[in-house]
Amino acid sequence: MPINAVRRGIAEARNGVGAFVLPCKRLTFRYCNWGASSVGMREYLHEHLKAFSDKNKCIEMVVTKKRGQPVIIGDYMNGRQKVICVGNMRPHEIDEKAKLLSDASGNKLKKVTQPVQSINESPRGIWSPFHELEQFRHRI
Repeated sequence: MPINAVRRGIAEARNGVGAFVLPCKRLTFRYCNWGASSVGMREYLHEHLKAFSDKNKCIEMVVTKKRGQPVIIGDYMNGRQKVICVGNMRPHEIDEKAKLLSDASGNKLKKVTQPVQSINESPRGIWSPFHELEQFRHRI
């Protein structure tokens, strides 16, 4: 008689439980080899990219040479892309933009209309001073 092993389901990966997965999966640095607007990007790639990639080991860094304005493209887990043009910027400004893309979630920016957003409505409803009993109301 064969022995049947107990089959266990594979645990679902959830952010914050067990391990944290950054939403940004790839940063692409695109620059022109001879363009004047890419001077800061070329300096950033030669001097600062190694330190930035050492800090963010879970993000893939891709460097491509292409004619035109230098850009940084962030690819995210939800399938979206964010592109920032870094033409005529200094290396420390490019580093700030790269940090901005690596820390972003990839979601569209939303206008916050209410200070608190919740899936469930309050079980008590909205409070009003007229809901109090007459004996407990504040008298002037």
